[in-house]
Amino acid sequence: MRSFDEHLKKIFGNELELYLNHPPVGDFMRVNPLRASTDQVIEVLQKLGFELERVPGLDDALRIVSMPYEPTQTIYHFAGWFVKQSLSSQLPVHYLDAKPGQNILDMCAAPGSKTSQIATAMHNQGCLYANDLAGKRMTPLAARLDAMGVSHAVLYNMAAERLPHILPPFFDRVLADVPCSGLGHTDTMEENRWRYETAKNPASQYQLQYRILVTGCKLLRPGGRIVYSTCSLNPDEDESVIHELLSRYPMKLVEMDDMPCVRFRKGLTEFDGRAFSPEVTKTRRVTPWENNTQGFYVAVLEKTEEFDDRHRHVDPHAPIIETQDMNAPEIAAILENIQRYYGIDPSNFCDFRFLLTPRALYCLDAHWTHIIQGYQRAGICLAKRRGGIWRLGHSMIQRLNNEITRNIITLNDAQMREICETGEVDVDESLIESPYPVLRTESMGCLATTYDLGAGRIRWKRPCAYRY
Repeated sequence: MRSFDEHLKKIFGNELELYLNHPPVGDFMRVNPLRASTDQVIEVLQKLGFELERVPGLDDALRIVSMPYEPTQTIYHFAGWFVKQSLSSQLPVHYLDAKPGQNILDMCAAPGSKTSQIATAMHNQGCLYANDLAGKRMTPLAARLDAMGVSHAVLYNMAAERLPHILPPFFDRVLADVPCSGLGHTDTMEENRWRYETAKNPASQYQLQYRILVTGCKLLRPGGRIVYSTCSLNPDEDESVIHELLSRYPMKLVEMDDMPCVRFRKGLTEFDGRAFSPEVTKTRRVTPWENNTQGFYVAVLEKTEEFDDRHRHVDPHAPIIETQDMNAPEIAAILENIQRYYGIDPSNFCDFRFLLTPRALYCLDAHWTHIIQGYQRAGICLAKRRGGIWRLGHSMIQRLNNEITRNIITLNDAQMREICETGEVDVDESLIESPYPVLRTESMGCLATTYDLGAGRIRWKRPCAYRY
């Protein structure tokens, strides 16, 4: 087996020095239009000392020109107004062309940046399936979707190749952002070196990537689109995988439009003595020494009618769970409880479907009339049972901002800074109507649930201290 340094030389050739010594790439963020507009994000972060500029060709992308501290420390990140995400990482979903009302699958979803990007493109309408194999990554995936206010995603935790055992081939779009070596950037070079040198069979990575891609193709409907992407510039993980697929399956590569914010290279037609299909030039590479972002590879494929004729995938007919509407007796009783404590008229939930667990009520987009069994979590948590009270979840508090009319504590700027720094603040005791008052600010609206400590003092349980 080649040494790691020989491995890099094989991949990058006479551009190895450019790869190893390119300037640090820039920082970017993506605005969440479900929560705020790009203008709002620019305005509030500029007041905190950030300098930002728009990215041409990507409406929701901003480049961070300068920052006094990490933007993830701001209260606006907690509220899901934006997510920090590299520019090249935003490209696969851009080319996925997701639309409201579609059935979409993200095969390797955690930690959720691209999943939430798909969700915002769908405007919370449709059925978004988000899967990942690593169980420990499911919590940050769910947290990211919650922060972004996503209510139409159902999460699965299994090997991507096993998804056809439960899911039928009915997807309009599939994203296969596969596990890879990460050789699109040098930030994790030592980790990549260790991983390569300790691997018993480095080729197993390419084989896994190919299997995931084939699985995604099988789950598409005819005419559906799959985007294959890696944050690697190793042709064995990129063009070679696409070439192998085209040689065995009737898939069609889609020509990708250029973008003003990125300098693309066409896919390679040969590597290490092997020739690839000329069609592979329709794929795109992003190099970090020619762009202000990490290296990436993206390919867009379409499923042909011939695929099903030759490689028919049998619908597994997996068991399903029916969701409920707001008129189901158990659901109606909970919505009445929520109205009693928070003043939210139940009619605001007529466009949702519901899933009730022993301790929580989850709501989903109306497209989810049923859920295929095997899921880990479905939709977004509307409320959790706390004794005789159903306490609203943070994400739904922000989403139902204008509908909450009771049990609201509005903090001024000084109070808001105090509760962000210490977790507690004194308030007007007469405003507290239940043990779980809603925290509100003038600039952001309803933000989160707090806890009544008595004597006019409230506490906000939060994961870290935020800047406001």
